[in-house]
Amino acid sequence: MWEKISDILPFAIALAVAGGVVIYVARKAKGPGKRKNFTEHTVGILRSVQRTGLYINEQPQLSVTFDAVLQDGATTPVVVTEIVSLTDLHKLREGAVYPICYDPQSGHGRLDRGADEEAMQDLFDRYLARRNPRGFTYEQRVALRTRGVRRRALLTDLKLTGEEEDGCREVKITARIDEKGGGERILERTSWMTDAEIEALTVGKLVTLQIVEDDPPWFSVLQLTDRAFSGE
Repeated sequence: MWEKISDILPFAIALAVAGGVVIYVARKAKGPGKRKNFTEHTVGILRSVQRTGLYINEQPQLSVTFDAVLQDGATTPVVVTEIVSLTDLHKLREGAVYPICYDPQSGHGRLDRGADEEAMQDLFDRYLARRNPRGFTYEQRVALRTRGVRRRALLTDLKLTGEEEDGCREVKITARIDEKGGGERILERTSWMTDAEIEALTVGKLVTLQIVEDDPPWFSVLQLTDRAFSGE
């Protein structure tokens, strides 16, 4: 992500991660561009990570390329240069989504730790809805965030339907929730996922569902593939 963008993964995960321990900036390390020119605020989808060869306090400097989401739904490449803790390198995965700010002229930016979470979430929801019109609508994404309830469930079946679009595959998901008192609840739906997201799901193992209790109920599957944000 966030993502790897599909019908799954909550964007809110990334805001917490990006604002926490995943990446820290060594203030002595100055990346390209001037901070005062980082006037555009958006979400960035991580595409590649390279080491620059510079180390500060034995921590490597990385050049991270993002696809920055524009207001019209298009994306533009932005390069963020940061010092990253060695223990956090594994958390930087392709498709992870972070709040960033950048200079549209130079194409350089930084992580935006002061991001307006609600505005960034809304922007990302709209982007996902436009990118995959056969997945969740913008209104459904908002409903998942505002009315969804998380429940643990057993993934009992995962089948490809054969439909593909824009790097995503349609899959039919079946999950079972074991209720208190010995009862069980079966939920099914189709979802659009990337190959990486499909591979991250294993039949017979527990997953986390975000359920909207409409009639009938519907849900998304939350995956912690460390896309910091992302979302069904």
